[in-house]
Amino acid sequence: MSKKKFPLLLSAFLIIIITACNLPAGQSPEASALALTITAQAILLEPGVLPPVQDTPLPASTSTPEFTSTPEFTPTITLTPTPSVPTATVSVNTNCRTGPGTQYDIIGALLIGQSAEVVGKNSATNSWIIKTPGGIGNCWLWGQYATVSGNAANLPEYPVPATPTPALPAAVKNLNAAVSCAPGAPFTNNVTVNLTWSDAANNEDGYRIYREGSLLVALAANSTSHTDNTTLPSIWIITDPQPNLTYEVEAYNAAGASNRKNVNVKCP
Repeated sequence: MSKKKFPLLLSAFLIIIITACNLPAGQSPEASALALTITAQAILLEPGVLPPVQDTPLPASTSTPEFTSTPEFTPTITLTPTPSVPTATVSVNTNCRTGPGTQYDIIGALLIGQSAEVVGKNSATNSWIIKTPGGIGNCWLWGQYATVSGNAANLPEYPVPATPTPALPAAVKNLNAAVSCAPGAPFTNNVTVNLTWSDAANNEDGYRIYREGSLLVALAANSTSHTDNTTLPSIWIITDPQPNLTYEVEAYNAAGASNRKNVNVKCP
């Protein structure tokens, strides 16, 4: 406090005390206190008499907050429902049969670019049972080249049908024999016979060739030729001045054999 202000404050304090002592009788303590307070405030507000002012420190400045970028909204992903009806397509044209395996009859086919409804499966044989494309009923599709879309987990397991009894294979067509002869041992000719035919069957297990009624050889399925080397007498025989050989060819499978086709050969 400055030296100039101290005498003023002291004077004010003395005036308050004197005034308090000279208050009229009967005045209440509360009124006296009020008068003294007013007098003190009037003196303090006198020009040049100001209460000391304390410096209030300013709050420490805070850094400007960084603005957080507005979050980008991720679009809602629409899930494509799994088709309730499973369908099959193939990468290779595939036959559709009455059962699993080539021993069953072909009743249709599923081609590249086509699709067919799947109604069942047989896990043991890797087969799908589908509605016959372009036909009636169901058929068995080998799963090697098949792709199934949709819910196939609940498809029923189909039992393997009984193996059908195959039909007899068709007989060969256009059976021909080309013959060449050369002198051999005394009174004989060495004979070479080239047999050829057309394969008309699609369910044969193989072919059997007979010479003079006796089985000569059995060949694999889809065979169309065979060469035989044998001998023939080179002398004239009164009962048959031109000796010849008879060859027969038949197709066969588990059901039996086709009709035999025959051809006769002789040396020129």
